[in-house]
Amino acid sequence: MTLVEASREPLREIVTTPERMEECCAALAAASGPVGFDTERAHGHRYWPKAYLLQIRRQGAGTWLIDPIAFERGGPANLTCLVTACGEATWIIHAASQDLPCMREIGIVPPRIFDSELAARLLGKSGASLGWLLESEFGIQLRKAHSADNWSRRPLPASWLTYAALDVDYLPELAQSLADQLVAAGRHEWAEQEFADILGRFSAAPEPKVDQWRRLRGLSTLKSPRQFAVARELWQARDAIACRQDRPPSWILPDDAIIAVAQRSRPAIPRNDEVTSMAAFAKPPGQRHLRTWLGAIDRVRSMQDGDYPPLRPRTTGVPHPRTWDRINPEAAKRWAKVKPAIEELACSLGGLQASLVAPPTVLHNALFVSHRVDRESLLALGARPWQADFLEPLIAQALAS
Repeated sequence: MTLVEASREPLREIVTTPERMEECCAALAAASGPVGFDTERAHGHRYWPKAYLLQIRRQGAGTWLIDPIAFERGGPANLTCLVTACGEATWIIHAASQDLPCMREIGIVPPRIFDSELAARLLGKSGASLGWLLESEFGIQLRKAHSADNWSRRPLPASWLTYAALDVDYLPELAQSLADQLVAAGRHEWAEQEFADILGRFSAAPEPKVDQWRRLRGLSTLKSPRQFAVARELWQARDAIACRQDRPPSWILPDDAIIAVAQRSRPAIPRNDEVTSMAAFAKPPGQRHLRTWLGAIDRVRSMQDGDYPPLRPRTTGVPHPRTWDRINPEAAKRWAKVKPAIEELACSLGGLQASLVAPPTVLHNALFVSHRVDRESLLALGARPWQADFLEPLIAQALAS
């Protein structure tokens, strides 16, 4: 095993000016082959999941590190020039679904991608992290030390930049190795379909999220609509502050502080003096925005019962199969027949994840409403052609048994 602590060429100065960006784009345009790409975000340190550093590499151009924050002009940077410079080249991104949303925000939507993490999963490999793949494919172990650090910090330390450059240093070689294996396994077309699906879904503008407050840790301990109303109002007040200050919500007010007040709101909402005497609000961070928290609780006091949120979210989609025995017994019978057949198929394909062969949303929608599932309906529900080719005969056989 070879420990690699620095990139294969000296690091360039980070790109922070239009002149340096022109130089970077010219080098990329004159280079050839696919484009290795990665982003560094500040998860756990900032509210907004935007990119704070870009790493891009192409044969003949080497590795360039770009600071997208330096190109903001009253809003997100527009770095479409990077895509233009690379033409129709394939972009290699590890776990692309994590990077594509923040790439879209700054104008980077590649024409096509190769997702090395997804490729490894399609090959049934026992590991799919970048570090695991580099070790298993090339006997290389990267020095990993800064993945959880605050990449919004400026200036970025030199050791962090070295780490960042390593994330793309071997991506082209890794993608080539995995692509060759996909061809040998007869799964290259599967991968192309999956890559196109990932690119389309995660480069699109996200749909508004509904009832995010229901993700509060400890919400399941609440039993009444009034308690839910207190939790919702405090969550929304906290989220507004976190959004405005670009700080993680838990830094503003921990989940357990919200849940503690909500738990004490049955049978009646506690008085303001009772709230302020609670440990979570008697000192920072809860004490810091105390007037805001009390205002949120006051809003609940003025609500009618009909203003409280329901105990369970209103859904329009297909419920989880665990409820089908009660609400749709026929669908439950279909699920009981098909589920083990899917798992057996996934195992026979080299230990693939069952969800990769049969996306749960597709399968649930198909089986909940129909006793006959054909290829066209599977495709309409979002299955990729390679999945539908497997699933149509398998489901028919399972339901006929």
